[in-house]
Amino acid sequence: MSKTLVIILSHNLPEYTDPLYASLKAFEGDSYVTWVMDNGSKPELRPAVTHMRFEENLFFGGALNEAFRLVLEDNQFDSLLFLNNDIEVTAEVFVNLLRHELFGNDFTIVSPCIAGTAQPWKQMQSWGSHESREVEWIDLQAPMFHRRIIEAIGRFDPELYYGWGQELVCFDVCKENGWKTGVCDHISILHVGKQTLLQNRLFNQGNSQEQGQEEPVSITDSHTLAMQEYRAYFATHLLKHGDFEELRAYGEHYTFYDSLPETSGISHSVQKSAIVRRLLGWFKTNKR
Repeated sequence: MSKTLVIILSHNLPEYTDPLYASLKAFEGDSYVTWVMDNGSKPELRPAVTHMRFEENLFFGGALNEAFRLVLEDNQFDSLLFLNNDIEVTAEVFVNLLRHELFGNDFTIVSPCIAGTAQPWKQMQSWGSHESREVEWIDLQAPMFHRRIIEAIGRFDPELYYGWGQELVCFDVCKENGWKTGVCDHISILHVGKQTLLQNRLFNQGNSQEQGQEEPVSITDSHTLAMQEYRAYFATHLLKHGDFEELRAYGEHYTFYDSLPETSGISHSVQKSAIVRRLLGWFKTNKR
């Protein structure tokens, strides 16, 4: 039976990796296998269980390329679920629900929605849709990739090693092939976000390497460098099927207004008016 390769990417955050791995491992069954990819963690900050480990931090982009390689080298995998480690999920159903959406509704990439405020892209939030929303592109916090797009891409450009830009490459490939990308409002995750940076666990040896010391990279410096490389890349590698700034604006201003279903042909305004009338009646009846 074909299955999903679930990879949890870990860098210096075992307190997040270990519980996420344990929760998903407990419900594996025949449909998926869960591996931990340690991305250059310091010895004292490695996870309890590691299936593959890199001596140096390959960053998100390099690690994703390694995950693609693992799928391409093993025909038992029909998909890849690539997870940040600082997330919480409903492990009992998480992977199998995503598999159902991917294969049952002919998507090429699917993602759970992200609970709470936008981080930063609004299409990733829950909009209350009863069906997975087809979107232009997704943020790659917990994407499930169909094997066909992994085979089509093969390997992302190493210039995108920070991990900013792979989502737009996926957009271009999906547009080229008429493939769908979706966000599942009925499958949500809590993403704490940026914990490696916020806890000062991303280190830059830099000029201090001669003294045998490591200095943590600030979140400001990290984002500045990532943004510079992100913009520079798409200035010289133009998208075939979209405009860089327009696609960013899509994520910043996305809305979805079809989440309130109509019942028996009754309009949304009539439904809401009826609800208000019932509430007013209840308050009058129960008024003290």
